[in-house]
Amino acid sequence: MLRTREEWQQTAESVLPPRERYSDRNRMITTRYAGWYLENPGILKWAGMAAFASRQVGLAILAAELMTVPERQNGDGNPLLALHRFGTERFMLADFEEIRNGNNNIYRDIAWAHAAYIGGGIAELEACAAEREDDLLVEGFGMIDRGRKLLRRDANDQEGERLIWEGNIFLLRHEQVDVLQPVFDRLSSGGRIIASFGSELDFSGDMLSDSRYRASFSSFHGYLETIAGLKSVASPSDRWQWVEQCVIPSWKAADRHMDRQWPGRNEMQKIAAGQQDIAQRLSAFLSAFGK
Repeated sequence: MLRTREEWQQTAESVLPPRERYSDRNRMITTRYAGWYLENPGILKWAGMAAFASRQVGLAILAAELMTVPERQNGDGNPLLALHRFGTERFMLADFEEIRNGNNNIYRDIAWAHAAYIGGGIAELEACAAEREDDLLVEGFGMIDRGRKLLRRDANDQEGERLIWEGNIFLLRHEQVDVLQPVFDRLSSGGRIIASFGSELDFSGDMLSDSRYRASFSSFHGYLETIAGLKSVASPSDRWQWVEQCVIPSWKAADRHMDRQWPGRNEMQKIAAGQQDIAQRLSAFLSAFGK
């Protein structure tokens, strides 16, 4: 064993900014996922998908920062600011805090396992994994590793390709059910609707979105059903149906182009380099504005 689980955990966590630096922390998490994928595009499919999903969480963090801007100004005694503070604190900021927690919780749960697997292979992961607590991670990476070995012998081995995707989808389901579901359960009814409309991924990296690489929860389940709360990303069955029938096929379609130069790969490279998009630059401005 090269390192203990705690040491791999520390390695993964040490690169992150403090929790109170919300946008910076989210950006680093997103960057790590993208970097792992680009270094191992043939096997770490979950990480590539997670990079785009984590970046989308960054938009929710930006929304929370926008909502708190008036509170950073000197407005004591202003009844309008008092009303704003009451509304944001009671109805929305708690939901955004849960979304931030979800972003952090997923990274804490799975980042060390990626680091251990990349650093020492499946033997290292198995050696330092905790009994029962990490069984699902070991099982998912075990499938990925078996597929990897088959593809090393034959690059066109269909069983190897199937095992790699099955292992990554296994990790995805674990994160959705075991890590994220408690977060969704704590959202308010309004927060669930906002999260549902915010659950939209575009893997194309193109200004003109291509439906083949786009996965929108509200488009998949219907706008009216979503706004009425009849379909919700907070529902594990509704969410997994969308993930299985829309997100995964869209990501698979994008992943097939990641070995060549195309907008989606260019976007992934920008994410891995930590380049700020418009939303992130606005977030940095808002942070400075409130100081």
